[in-house]
Amino acid sequence: MLGPHSWDPGVSPSGVVWNAAIPIGSVQFDLENEEATLNVKNVLVFDGFTVPNSLNTFHPLGHANAVFNSLKMKWRGTTNKRSVRDCADAFRGDFLENAATIEVTATTPPAPARTCPPTPARNGFRFVSDPANTTVSHFAQIGRERNGIFF
Repeated sequence: MLGPHSWDPGVSPSGVVWNAAIPIGSVQFDLENEEATLNVKNVLVFDGFTVPNSLNTFHPLGHANAVFNSLKMKWRGTTNKRSVRDCADAFRGDFLENAATIEVTATTPPAPARTCPPTPARNGFRFVSDPANTTVSHFAQIGRERNGIFF
């Protein structure tokens, strides 16, 4: 999701929000060194136009196919460590509060040449973020958790 404009994988029929399959190897994590990275290319998402429209399974404003051409995130710089043990709810985890950086390029496809005027949702829009080193991070977290039968 990029600001008040929503680019995301959508909502599944079962109500699961904003989850997308990514290629194996796209995520690297090393909790010993307290860092993680996500690096994906060409992930299909939807341009939901607004966050409320994105969360509505009926999409009253519609949505268009879009692509995260490149998405790179990095978590590091631990500022706080927290362990949680909740036997009553069968949940435990070790979490590292840190900072994250992000750099992303996303596009919507252009309208076919014969479409006149082009629809706003298919106008070949391209978004390019500022470089990752300009990211302002207020909160980020990585960790490992176990729950349910894996507790």
